[in-house]
Amino acid sequence: MGIFSKISLIIWLIILLAAAIMFDWYGSRELVASFLDFSEVAVEKLETTGDHVQGIIETVKEDKEAVQEGLF
Repeated sequence: MGIFSKISLIIWLIILLAAAIMFDWYGSRELVASFLDFSEVAVEKLETTGDHVQGIIETVKEDKEAVQEGLF
């Protein structure tokens, strides 16, 4: 399967997915809405985790600087 075939297949799948959402085939709107809610929760969790890790990194840097200043 050539690269053009793969790109064409992906485009057709996107068009089919868009049509399914537009016409609400098999409850696709509800599935997409629940997926978006889930992904929003996941992004918020990643943001919180990133903020905590950033705080830990800053604390370690400050402690390292304090130790280096105390030694010299």
